[in-house]
Amino acid sequence: MSESARQGPRHAVVIGRSAVAAAVAEALRGEGTEVVAVPDTAALGAGDPGEAVDLVVFAPYTPGSVEARPVVDLSPAEWDRLAEEPVRDGLAAFQYAHPRLKAAGGRFVLAVPSVAIEGGSGLVPLATAAEALRALGKSAARRWARDGVSVHLLTPTVFALDPAAEALRGTDVDRSEAALGADSMSPEAVADVVLLLCSPRARHLTGSTFALDGGALMVP
Repeated sequence: MSESARQGPRHAVVIGRSAVAAAVAEALRGEGTEVVAVPDTAALGAGDPGEAVDLVVFAPYTPGSVEARPVVDLSPAEWDRLAEEPVRDGLAAFQYAHPRLKAAGGRFVLAVPSVAIEGGSGLVPLATAAEALRALGKSAARRWARDGVSVHLLTPTVFALDPAAEALRGTDVDRSEAALGADSMSPEAVADVVLLLCSPRARHLTGSTFALDGGALMVP
């Protein structure tokens, strides 16, 4: 077992503009982890902590992606920005992460919204990006296991991404109330699960999707 798996991450990179990314970075710092937080992979630059990293978290959010719109009203440029650009950034995040995590025996956590699993009209670009990234994460989990790298997939609700998502309350995206209460659907709840997956007792897990909706849908 790697040192990071025994003691938790010492060096972490958190990538993304979402409220989830901010909450994860804050929680890790509270645990004494040295964290580099950037909005996207293009911003890594001088913030790159070096060749070995214990944890990489990719929790993307594209401004405007929680605004419900019919897909037929989207221009090609808007589709590219909302559906395809996050996937390209995700590919870059995986490519950045692998050699650094392999050197440390670390873990990769992908946090994308559950809207594609639940369904929701008007959020097709967001759902498309989320499912493409989740498929990439599952493939990485299978191939990276031989290198001692675990990959975990988290699917919080859209309401954890950005306060702007509150405009979707009462729509078909707001599918059910959380059995555990609203706190279990918050960005801070996602951060708690990230810390849980960094613990030594999570070393037997990889490639699984954890739905963080507080038991609203209880999807398998």
